[in-house]
Amino acid sequence: MPNVSDESPVNKINFANFTEVLVDEVIEDLFEVPTLGVCKCDRCRYDIKALALNSLPPKYVVTRKGEVYAKMDVFRNQMRVDVLRAVIEAIEIVKKRPSHQ
Repeated sequence: MPNVSDESPVNKINFANFTEVLVDEVIEDLFEVPTLGVCKCDRCRYDIKALALNSLPPKYVVTRKGEVYAKMDVFRNQMRVDVLRAVIEAIEIVKKRPSHQ
């Protein structure tokens, strides 16, 4: 496997789970809803993220720096509904049984 750190910043290879990126975006969007009624502490946020990601298939992408967002746009609309549903279900679980209490 080539050493990625030896590449120039322009050619740097990125490896990302697109599902995780989208889950983070959806969580941020939903946390802006004032009537959500869920604790927004780091522990609850990570519990929501873990629950949502465990219910969704990973979508890994390997791209050059900057290309990752272009590739993600192709999948974003297709996956957003599934991700939104998974995050809302995770929020409901964490609301009922937060880990920090």
